[in-house]
Amino acid sequence: MSDKRYFWLKLPENFFSRKEIKALRRIAGGDTYTVIYLKMLLKSLQTDGKLYFEDVSSNFIEEIALDIDEEYENVQVTVNYLHNKGLLVDSGTDEVELVSMKNMVGSESSSTERKRRQRERERQLVSSKTNERDIVTPRSRLGHVEKEIDKELDIETEREQETNNKQSSVVTPAKTQLLNSLQDNGIFISPNSVAFDNLIAFHEQDGMEIEILLKAIEVASAAGKNSVSYINGILNNKLSKNILTLEQYEKDEKNWQDNQSNRQAESDLTPEQAKWLADRQRKREQHATS
Repeated sequence: MSDKRYFWLKLPENFFSRKEIKALRRIAGGDTYTVIYLKMLLKSLQTDGKLYFEDVSSNFIEEIALDIDEEYENVQVTVNYLHNKGLLVDSGTDEVELVSMKNMVGSESSSTERKRRQRERERQLVSSKTNERDIVTPRSRLGHVEKEIDKELDIETEREQETNNKQSSVVTPAKTQLLNSLQDNGIFISPNSVAFDNLIAFHEQDGMEIEILLKAIEVASAAGKNSVSYINGILNNKLSKNILTLEQYEKDEKNWQDNQSNRQAESDLTPEQAKWLADRQRKREQHATS
């Protein structure tokens, strides 16, 4: 299993000096709108700057407001402003894209993050050995050691990025199947995107059969929910039940459909039939516990 990846938002130094951000902040309540914009950027970190409508709420604005825990009216003002300034564009059915996001994403693996902490401990250890008796030589040595530590970390980070690029560029039969299925169902994402990596990870890291991923895409398309986030929702639901094979998937779906049929049958009963059925169930439970 590969390392967990951490993502962060890299704000340019001139972010708050940009005209569109200055204008946004000068609106009444502008600081709140700016925070909402930043929250939206954070939400889109792992999806290549895209936000998806998952039909949880009645409309897209309401769903974003729920997701980032902000007032509906404030989110509406922010989204309208971003649209007008070209910072937010519609990029497909039930999805929008924050266009400046791709240049503002940073990430590293958990192994690099651990090594970064290790380098910091080494730096502190060298620093603690510096004493007041000998200032010039130890401090000079400290500066040299710090440069070496930083250099090693930079080299390691570059190696990791090269490895990740090579891994993402490797075309496997499973990746080809996944990409073809997405495109056949009107979902167009780059095979080098984070969104695609997150999908294929269900197969490569979590051990799901690729057929489950293809099935989830078909289900999403049939429901008119052609978005990666909706597919992720289906797969996460199955993964939470430890469903890794297509056979397990189909069995789980059959159980769900049977439960739905039973509920429908119960709802079709007359009040007298429902009362009789409830009494019978209660007597059975009493008999089982006696």
